[in-house]
Amino acid sequence: MELKTILTKRWFGYFALLFIVWYPVSFLIVTMYNILQHPIFLFVGNVFTPLWILLVSFLYFRKACDDWTARFVTAIGWMLLLFLFSAILLQPVYGYPWTTLFTWNVINANWVNFIAILVGGVAAHKTGLATERR
Repeated sequence: MELKTILTKRWFGYFALLFIVWYPVSFLIVTMYNILQHPIFLFVGNVFTPLWILLVSFLYFRKACDDWTARFVTAIGWMLLLFLFSAILLQPVYGYPWTTLFTWNVINANWVNFIAILVGGVAAHKTGLATERR
């Protein structure tokens, strides 16, 4: 499969949906946790991101090719874009330098998001709701 058949307007559109909803909601969850220090916000913060990524990837892959190349390109591409845009917004939103995002602990904590994209791709075609495009 060629890369230009995977990286389409639809691919970028679903990433935009992912990021535009994820970033403000995550910001609000982190803010609420910092203000109230209630453990439910810590739990919600840890569960929201993988579940949101799983849902968006499921919706994206319903009309995408059913192959592992597309899944891995999407997972790697979306994760790189999430890191890039998060790094760009880190200084203006949180006041931290962008380099604090690229630590081993942060990267290691995001493996579940990578897996969520792959699982969303597999689940979209296993449920029978997918309409494959080539």
